[in-house]
Amino acid sequence: MPDADSLILALDTGGTNTDVVLYEPESGVVLAEAKSATTHHDLGLGIVGALTALAAKTDLSAVSRRLRSVNLSTTLATNAIAEGYGHRVGLVMIGLDSGQDLVRELLSKLPAVSPIFVDGGHDYYGRQDLPLDETALLRKVEEAAPLVSAWAVSSFFSVKNPAHELRAQELIKTISDKPITLGRSLTGELGAMRRAATAALNAGLVVIVNRLLDAVAEALEKMNISAPVMVVKGDGGLVGEAWARARPIETVVSGPAAGLVGAMRLARGFLSAGQKNLWVLDVGGTTSDLAYLKDGRPKVNIDGAKVGGWHTMVEAVDISTRGLGGDSLIEIDVDGEIAIGPRRVLPLCRLEAMHPGSVVTAPNANNPYFTPHLSFLIPNLPPGPEMSEDETEILKMLRQRQGRPLLVSDYQNVCLKNGRLFAGLNALTHPAILASAFTPTDCMNVLGLFNCGPMEASFLGAKSLAERQKIGVEEFCRRVLNKMGQILAGDLATLALKSEGLKREEGDLAADRVLGRILSGQKGELIDFSMTLKDPVVLLGAPAHVLAPFVAKYSKSVVVSPPGCHVASAVGAAASTVSLFRKADIVSLPDFSGFRAFLPDGLLDGQKLEEVVNKTVAHMTQYMNEMARLAGSSGDCFVVCDRTDREVRLNDGTRMVMGATLAFRVTDVGQLDKTKAVGPSAA
Repeated sequence: MPDADSLILALDTGGTNTDVVLYEPESGVVLAEAKSATTHHDLGLGIVGALTALAAKTDLSAVSRRLRSVNLSTTLATNAIAEGYGHRVGLVMIGLDSGQDLVRELLSKLPAVSPIFVDGGHDYYGRQDLPLDETALLRKVEEAAPLVSAWAVSSFFSVKNPAHELRAQELIKTISDKPITLGRSLTGELGAMRRAATAALNAGLVVIVNRLLDAVAEALEKMNISAPVMVVKGDGGLVGEAWARARPIETVVSGPAAGLVGAMRLARGFLSAGQKNLWVLDVGGTTSDLAYLKDGRPKVNIDGAKVGGWHTMVEAVDISTRGLGGDSLIEIDVDGEIAIGPRRVLPLCRLEAMHPGSVVTAPNANNPYFTPHLSFLIPNLPPGPEMSEDETEILKMLRQRQGRPLLVSDYQNVCLKNGRLFAGLNALTHPAILASAFTPTDCMNVLGLFNCGPMEASFLGAKSLAERQKIGVEEFCRRVLNKMGQILAGDLATLALKSEGLKREEGDLAADRVLGRILSGQKGELIDFSMTLKDPVVLLGAPAHVLAPFVAKYSKSVVVSPPGCHVASAVGAAASTVSLFRKADIVSLPDFSGFRAFLPDGLLDGQKLEEVVNKTVAHMTQYMNEMARLAGSSGDCFVVCDRTDREVRLNDGTRMVMGATLAFRVTDVGQLDKTKAVGPSAA
């Protein structure tokens, strides 16, 4: 059992800030907390900055001896998917046809992939459909190798038989040393397209998450802190560092999941007695994450996390994520309306703080081809082989400028002289380049609601946009925050309506639609509409206290931002525990000669269903114990099994059992219903 005197150091690395808390698990008390800006070009700087700020409040050298673990939550994986960022992936699809509509749709949506199609795959019962074309695979992998940063392999019906994915992995390793993700290792669920997408997204995140974990290790060493690093998954459970490196897709919505745990901890003494149902809205720099907690617990979506336009196949808390935050890009659209996000940029006030004079002395660009507002480019992450011509040229110019910010209008001018047009910020997708422009954070800065850097830089950015709407700067900034409040209130309404079994159509937020009328507060001549959420909204994030009245205005709800809301995810990371989940399907063989179980590492056959169930439980108990050890569990664990039988009704009215699904979960002792435990583990 863990030492009662032990402490937990928790880090939350978000798109904007890195938070750190020192937590006492026995009492649930936050002993100290600190914050520092996330430094994307060198994540270690921001982590060391947060730890240094914490060291000013407590004796870290004395604390280090009592640390049980360093728990990490992050939104970097979520942000990369939400913004369409990622490193180019070689996606090997075995047994899939490049001409299929679903395949074309998949490839059109993935951020950056080099697709490779080869013959092979299996059928529903795990039997080989076609032999794996090893010759074609080797040839195509060798051609794509110089262009990609990682590999993903997804074979047709690999959840029934992983043989071709495993063989493809062996062959790719003979050519490339880049990391490889197998679709079968991430999920046991059917769905070839979603499994291929999940594998590709995971592969694209490997570099991003590994950079973070490397930075954490280096920062801890620099601060003389020695303790095992644990990472929060999207379902709120913890896994070890090695696990997170291999399966970074499981850290999608890690930060928001930790935020839900933290919200309940922070809000307990802030809500009415017995209040356990609440909405949690976490507004970060890049995304806003929304979930509903019933009886103090979030719903877990075993079908997979949804981020932006992607529905992954990795179990996660049921969170709705939107690309909208304090650092979202603000533009004026073709209709002259304010548009916010989903792209994250560096606020102008923060750019000015980093590079004094870069914003306040920038020349005005009056050419109609130029971007009509202040926007800049600076180097961010290391370059990669998958960069576009524009991105390569911009990095070259930034090197010549020794990293000093480059006005987007200056680059547009270079393009015009060369006889071509630059499409603007939307043409830049590689994370090697970071854009800086006007954001909601700048709005808060102008209005004096949130001090985050030189106000003059924020004012100039607001002025360039306000002039297009022919209004004053402060009025423009208030309109932006009102728009954010309306959008977030709309998300609350959408999720509430969905939970009530009602649907919201695209465009329902328009002023001439019922929901739009409700949220805008307009009074009708014959009828007034109103909507009030029965349960309170807990608003989290650094700007929570600023946005709370704007969200309350449009949602007509009680909105609270409890003390500590600005470090809620770090608090939740500290309070999280190890948790793993995996399913095993059992089906009737086609000739009714018996039953077959599809295990993560092979097949298991038997004549009687109960025989196969018992063998599957024994095998999966051992398998889940091993997974718990790999995940970094150091305490007592139990394997919990839920069984669901599949039955059919025959013509004579009798029922026949055709198979079963066994759902296994490993959870730390004290966090489970032990009546369903099938075996303890000293993992």
